Amino acid sequence: MEQRKSGITVSDMPATYQDIVQLTRELGLHYLWVDSLCICQDERADWERESAKMLSIYSNAYLTVAATRAKDSAEGFLNVRTERSFVELDYTRGDIYGKALAFTLPLREELMNHDYINLPNEPLSKRAWGLQERVLSHRILIYGSDQMYFECNEGFRGEDGLNLKERHKCVHKRLEAEPPASISKWHKGLKLNKRPKRQTMEGWYNLLWLYGPKRLTRASDKLPAISGIASLYAEKIGEEYLAGLWKDQLIEGLMWQGLSFRRVSEYRAPSWSWASGDGIPASGQIEEYTEIAEILDAKVTLKGTNPFGEVTDGWIKLRAPCEQLYLILEDWNPGAKGRYKYANNVKVRTKSGDPKGTSSRFDFAFTHDDAPQEAKKIVKSLEGVDIFALFMLKSSSWNADAAKDEGTYHALIVKRVDGKENYQRLGFLLADKEILGGQPEKEDKEGFSTITLV
Repeated sequence: MEQRKSGITVSDMPATYQDIVQLTRELGLHYLWVDSLCICQDERADWERESAKMLSIYSNAYLTVAATRAKDSAEGFLNVRTERSFVELDYTRGDIYGKALAFTLPLREELMNHDYINLPNEPLSKRAWGLQERVLSHRILIYGSDQMYFECNEGFRGEDGLNLKERHKCVHKRLEAEPPASISKWHKGLKLNKRPKRQTMEGWYNLLWLYGPKRLTRASDKLPAISGIASLYAEKIGEEYLAGLWKDQLIEGLMWQGLSFRRVSEYRAPSWSWASGDGIPASGQIEEYTEIAEILDAKVTLKGTNPFGEVTDGWIKLRAPCEQLYLILEDWNPGAKGRYKYANNVKVRTKSGDPKGTSSRFDFAFTHDDAPQEAKKIVKSLEGVDIFALFMLKSSSWNADAAKDEGTYHALIVKRVDGKENYQRLGFLLADKEILGGQPEKEDKEGFSTITLV
């Protein structure tokens, strides 16, 4: 520390830092902030205090420079780029004639603008910390593998003439967002949820969709690496943050659906939080819904001082209808050829419902190559274990015929732990009243179970 205070020799820095020093000088700027230089990486208290300031740092930066092409700080970003292949074409325009050089444009990016903007194949685009830095910045100069891009609230431009009137998801123009493109085509037929804060929360849910599968060098950074964004949303919606969920939106928040989801072995969040694993946490309800469960209390224990950072414990106490589930193993053959990968999910049934049951959705990557083995491990681990459906809400179906719309029940699949009334999330379940053999919300509320999710 003392040696660096007396001066840092540029030539001793990694290539990426040397490049950014050169660029900063060329731009005539006097100050440069680099996270691994300006935060003591191995001093926990300093790291936690300074990393919690990401919102302020990136939101107030004159310019953010993203070495998107570099895998690490040793690669640099001002070095030789991938060369383009040009084709000579005869060119004539009035009295002007000669040769023009043409090059091919990437077909996928030309058809799908968001691939240009998101740069999904670049190394930095796959890192979790990189999302927050881009979302919080007003202006970004991006060094890609084959060209530079500039992004601000006016749009996204590339060296090759690309000029888009949109940019990567950002928190500065507004904190609202359209629903994901994958569901937009159904919007005209949906009775959209008009609950308070809906548009703002859609923005948060869409960012989680992007953030969930991104990579971390340190698995424990799952919550810290999005803490800057979380602190901004907390300010806007005025809600308490609980390990990735919002206290006033807990019932909806608990019903995230894990896509390509894998739980991590070390503890970094309660089982009910999407931060307990990696993968897309599909969150938020598109259609109107009625809450069935009732939240009684909730709390998390922070590891440090950052209210949006790491946690060591967390629980939610609630009352809800609870129904035991039974696995249907007959004719279940995960990985069988010719079967849709959804069939890797074992079916479950209730005691009085349709004996054919319905597919469960345990928290595992059911579309991946190792899904059959993972599914069998889950079933093996549940031998002699009672599992339950904990009914949280009932949503309107996407059925355009409102007269036949009886809704869909959303439930958590849970198991008891520690021999107490503590339960862990195992996955989620979607079902209608025929599959369940009843309507949970119409049961006597005195019979609802009071449990604690951990």
